[in-house]
Amino acid sequence: MMPGMDNNLLCADRVIKALPTEVREVLQVAVYDTVGSTNDVLREKKGQAALHGAVVLAEQQTQGRGRRGRRWCSPAGANLYCSIGWRFDGSLEVLAGLSLAVGAMVAEQITTHFDADLQLKWPNDLYYNEQKLGGILVEVLGDVTGRQSVVIGIGLNVNMPEEEGASIERPWTDLSSVVGAEVDRNALAGAVLAGVAGGLMQFAALGFAHWQAVWRRRDYLSGRSVVIDGSPPIAGIACGVNDCGALLIESTAGQLAIAGGEATLLDIGPAS
Repeated sequence: MMPGMDNNLLCADRVIKALPTEVREVLQVAVYDTVGSTNDVLREKKGQAALHGAVVLAEQQTQGRGRRGRRWCSPAGANLYCSIGWRFDGSLEVLAGLSLAVGAMVAEQITTHFDADLQLKWPNDLYYNEQKLGGILVEVLGDVTGRQSVVIGIGLNVNMPEEEGASIERPWTDLSSVVGAEVDRNALAGAVLAGVAGGLMQFAALGFAHWQAVWRRRDYLSGRSVVIDGSPPIAGIACGVNDCGALLIESTAGQLAIAGGEATLLDIGPAS
């Protein structure tokens, strides 16, 4: 753990006090010292009414993961490892664009509270200055009652020790580097949870429509040459997302909507 980090340990009471009253009534916040992954803790509540609004925060993850099972660097006392359980009425289609919307919710809160203008890389990464700062992992659990139960994982690099991040294969940054000071993780957790809980209530009523506009303003890939993995891979110019959260690609075959996969930049530097 970083020197001096004892004063920045997560505390459920402090996180709850940072939440607006209407959000406190919805969320049940628990802080763990060490877990395999925060998503896995909530997955055990599958099918339970207690899943809705349940929040797990952890000081450390021993099996933290991102998309496609990739390891998520999760050193103790340094970053934000958070999962939220939620239930939506309706069929699977009501979840279209959810992971993108959550990324937009988190980015908006960080901009508001820390004056750090983040970008969103389809489908679920948060970037600052060409470097990855965080990611979203949404796992759909399903529900025999006709509802959709999901676990939403949020990982943010906050006060990452340089030596701990040495194993990360891609360029990365953390929030303390962006703002130029150590970040209070309890205040950050409260801000993120407030924005996401309020955003999820809105998403349940309105879907992805509102967050699509936010996404477009923060689109990291827009106007850039990309390739989407697959058999065969698809190359073209990224030109936003549609109202279901699919990535729009202008290719030699015309405009395509890509619902899943991973986008890799083919160019270097910002979009022209």
